[in-house]
Amino acid sequence: MKCVVDRIEEGVAVIIVKGGGKMEIPVKQFPFEIKEGMFLKANFTGDSEERERVKRSIKKIRGRLRKRSG
Repeated sequence: MKCVVDRIEEGVAVIIVKGGGKMEIPVKQFPFEIKEGMFLKANFTGDSEERERVKRSIKKIRGRLRKRSG
């Protein structure tokens, strides 16, 4: 996906996506220096490890809640 950094406001990059859409991402999230007018390629991938970690966490919380409501 092709994007351009429209502006940076209070440490947040406002990124316009070619074809429509906008993202706001904290500048500190980028592993390189980001500047207004910079063109970017974005490539998102799924994170199955994080998904499983969250599912396990939710399962533990549900178990504790069930115990409490007993």
